[in-house]
Amino acid sequence: MTHKPVTLSIFFPAYNEEENIIPSIEKAIDVAESSPFVEKFEVIVVNDGSSDHTKSRVKHYIDSLHASRSTSPAVSSTKLADVRLVNHPQNRGYGAAVLSGIHAAQMNYVFFTDADLQFDLTELNSLLVQIPNAEVILGYRAPRRDPFMRLLNAAGWKGLNRLLFGLKVRDIDCAFKLFPTSLVQRFRYVATGAMTSAEILIRLTRSGASIKEVPVTHWPRVAGSPTGAKLSVIARAFTEMIQLYVGELGLATQKQAIRFICVGVLNTLVDIIAYIALTRVPELAVSITMAKLISFLAGTVTSFVLNRSWTFQMRSKVRFIEVVRFYSVISLSLIINIVVMSFLTNYLGVYDLVALLLTTVFTFAASFTLSRAWVFIKEVPRPSIPAELSPKFPQST
Repeated sequence: MTHKPVTLSIFFPAYNEEENIIPSIEKAIDVAESSPFVEKFEVIVVNDGSSDHTKSRVKHYIDSLHASRSTSPAVSSTKLADVRLVNHPQNRGYGAAVLSGIHAAQMNYVFFTDADLQFDLTELNSLLVQIPNAEVILGYRAPRRDPFMRLLNAAGWKGLNRLLFGLKVRDIDCAFKLFPTSLVQRFRYVATGAMTSAEILIRLTRSGASIKEVPVTHWPRVAGSPTGAKLSVIARAFTEMIQLYVGELGLATQKQAIRFICVGVLNTLVDIIAYIALTRVPELAVSITMAKLISFLAGTVTSFVLNRSWTFQMRSKVRFIEVVRFYSVISLSLIINIVVMSFLTNYLGVYDLVALLLTTVFTFAASFTLSRAWVFIKEVPRPSIPAELSPKFPQST
């Protein structure tokens, strides 16, 4: 399907890419100049505090390009608006370079890829042709030419983002992406490290943007060295993932489940500590049966208060029906524990420790589901009826 040519910003995040950066720029110019889908374009290099000659080589190339334009305008590209350098004085990380390139873009669409020559830039047209079919067009490496450990790490990273954020994208960190500039510049981003690509995609999918994924060729790196496997980069990525998850992007149900588990652990500790105190401290000593009853109640009160206020974020006054339902769930959980444990060990012959683990998981799932759907339910205020719409009744005389 053909469509009206677009204006396009092409940018390269670059860190120590002195051997690759000029070939990358020239290839981008050649591809965009010959593309039937591009009316006008610019090329941007984001130098992320490189310690080699990346910055000086880009500056020299830009100076040479301007000089050739001034002496022989006919030589310059008819579509090329400019080649620009965005410079980070210090290394700020790949994500920060991507965000600088996005915010520097001045054309209607923005495309970015790495400067390491692992992608075939001619396949940019495979993304541009999809513009009528989707707002966001993403490349995915088919196949990905990386060492086994990088492939394994990528699979784990993809699984975590899908589990925590519901992000269903085949290749999150594939550096071959095309966005409408106004759309991708709309958001305020938090991550500036390896979590940046995931955050961009999470925010775009949450906004309802349509996405099309396209296979692209991936070649082994020919020069330079990757930085993604550094321990500091990995630690920063996980830190940013946690920051986003506990912030605005985490799925509410999953955050509630994690808090519910934490409360359950604390509830158990309160139960144990209270029992030990009531049976071991002479001044508090009571019978074992009474001690267990009191410690159990102490644990459940802790569970009720924390789950209500922290797990499910309820701020209204406690209702009697909540307490009744809460202790109904507690009673049901005890019954489930006994029945499931007995069934697994006595009827299925499951090893007791395995049966205990399965019983705990099953009981937790049942307790959490009932607590969320039946016990801790926020009251929806009834809409007030305007005075002019309220029913009028004749007054008795």
